Amino acid sequence: MIKLRVTVPKNIALILKRDQEDFEINENKHYNRIYKNMDFNYSQEKSKSVYKEDTELLQFTLSKENFIKFDTLENKEVKKADFFRQLITEYAMKSAYERELIIFKEYIEQIKIAMENDKRIEIKFKNRDDILDPYFIASLEKENRNYLVSYSYYKEKIVNYRIKNISDVVITNLNREPFDEKYIKDLKENFNPFLSFGNEVKVRFTPEGEKYYKQVISNRPKLKGIEGDIYIFEANDYQAMLYFAGFMEMIEILEPLSLREKMKERVKKMKEVYNL
Repeated sequence: MIKLRVTVPKNIALILKRDQEDFEINENKHYNRIYKNMDFNYSQEKSKSVYKEDTELLQFTLSKENFIKFDTLENKEVKKADFFRQLITEYAMKSAYERELIIFKEYIEQIKIAMENDKRIEIKFKNRDDILDPYFIASLEKENRNYLVSYSYYKEKIVNYRIKNISDVVITNLNREPFDEKYIKDLKENFNPFLSFGNEVKVRFTPEGEKYYKQVISNRPKLKGIEGDIYIFEANDYQAMLYFAGFMEMIEILEPLSLREKMKERVKKMKEVYNL
């Protein structure tokens, strides 16, 4: 195996550390996965541009598999530090969602094979086992995240799992159950992480609430239309509660009634907390 010492710009090192925290992966495994999974062409011309200031030292060991991959006739003349500096820098310059696809490439390929062959999969999600009928993988460039949309036999409904939280993908011999292809297509074309497609929420803002709505962007549901003083959003209960709960007295949930009741329960509990 090869022990490597590679200097990279500090801003590149910071991106790598953030990925390691987000992906919950150690440095050694991270750099090995980059080398194993990323399409990369080394350029001697690029290697001449070496950063000599504001750098940070990376130290890691190539796995046996990657050592064999690197130890070829064409690579023997390549300076290892230059090669891996260029590789890691090119990886870090990609968007976050592209880097996630590289690091979890093996799992994604297994999922795609299962979908192509109409098969069910077994996975581990956040250390919990689940059985899924996978439908599609969605990449959100704005959020820099990738999701797998499937039917979960554990939750008995369609769910949305972040790719980075999936591990141990196994393709089973069982076929996926028949599903509503039109609904799944519409869900894919109108995808958001809350799977809100097909759900409507009607609300009425106070004047202060309307001003607040224009300012609060994070997790904001898609606005479908306005009828008089009633705003109609595409959102399920979870997204609506997450976004509208902060409006407090500046909003009234009108529909669905189930969400209105949930909001009323929140208000009751808040009154108990403040002894009102």
